[in-house]
Amino acid sequence: MGLRAQQSRFSWVQVGILLLLTNILTAWTVQNWLQNSSQAVQTTAWPAVQVQYPAALSTPRVEAKTTAKPVNRGKPGSYALPLEPVPEISHRNRVYCMIPASATAAQLRSGVRAFDFILSTWGPRCDIIKIFVGKEPNLPDKYIPNNHRAKDLFKTGRENPGEKGAPVVGIEMRRSECHDRGRGDCRNIWEKVWRSWAWVWKHDLGTAEWYLKVDPDTYLFVHNLKDMLRPLDPTQKLYLGHNVYQHVPRGGPIFNQGGASVFSQGTMEVMGARFQNMESRFGAQHVWSSDCVDRDGAQEEWGTAICLRSLNITATDTADERHRERFIPFQLMAHLRLLRKDGPDGWYWQGKPDYVTDGIDCCADDLIALHSYKAESFQDISRWFEYEHFEAGYQRLKRKLDSTVEELRSLKGLPSN
Repeated sequence: MGLRAQQSRFSWVQVGILLLLTNILTAWTVQNWLQNSSQAVQTTAWPAVQVQYPAALSTPRVEAKTTAKPVNRGKPGSYALPLEPVPEISHRNRVYCMIPASATAAQLRSGVRAFDFILSTWGPRCDIIKIFVGKEPNLPDKYIPNNHRAKDLFKTGRENPGEKGAPVVGIEMRRSECHDRGRGDCRNIWEKVWRSWAWVWKHDLGTAEWYLKVDPDTYLFVHNLKDMLRPLDPTQKLYLGHNVYQHVPRGGPIFNQGGASVFSQGTMEVMGARFQNMESRFGAQHVWSSDCVDRDGAQEEWGTAICLRSLNITATDTADERHRERFIPFQLMAHLRLLRKDGPDGWYWQGKPDYVTDGIDCCADDLIALHSYKAESFQDISRWFEYEHFEAGYQRLKRKLDSTVEELRSLKGLPSN
């Protein structure tokens, strides 16, 4: 073996060790957060109701313990038939990506790392992508990456459309907005999101068939998203993403959690119209209100689901035919370690149907969204899952997880799985 090969192998070993330590710390942090978070959440005391789970996007549903493999696993178009497919696929399949962010005019002019990496990876694959921030003087009309990050990252020789930047929309907000994630008193994300959708309805309705809210710390696989959406009718009122059932047993709505939610054109037409006239309520006592209102706080997923329920729109299950999730609310390695038996009372597992799988079987091969990543990780995600064969990259992570979990169980004195 040559010296260069030895050096390359040594460097990859170092990288692997660092990734392993990072993943162990992330998994431990997420598990403790899940166990403690349910005690900290303040909820409205609704009367007990019978749980009504949403319709499935993929059908037929099979038993969770099945060993059957999907056809053409890991390749585009290998999904089960969707709910109410369009008989003749003649509609367009355009995707509008709305990114709500907390960034000042000065930051937008000097450079925001998250936007640079988004525009160098998945961002240009959206048919329309816009950044929504609080309105202030001297706000630029467009965010232009001012460094190398949005260049031709993978040396393909092609121009990256992300170099041209993305439009910036300034949203008038009644509440103050802070730019320090450590402060919770001014993270009024719900107001930012509903006002952004109201703007889209007024100015951009009809420019796409599908509208997405995507957090800046989310990696979006646009090609997998379009493959899932292609057979669906965008005129139907659909609300897609990772379903959370935490409040369902108490009569609350199912809401989508984890960095990305999808709204059909049919949903946007009525949701945007509803947002044109929102009653405002101020104070902590209204944060978890069951009414569709403008309220304080960062609970935009909850607020969205409450408003959609008032329009008779409920979340649709987007798991694949083996009950594996396509929208992932945590980092992938942490989610693979998220076992129901280890934290059944945490908010993530509360009310979740028994057929929802976990561990190695948690996540679909055709992932659509990965949440809670620093922007710098977007390069690695692109290389692993897009510029290499998708399934090969995913299975590599699973093999590494198998050995890591067994080591952790051995250290804790637990029996092997």
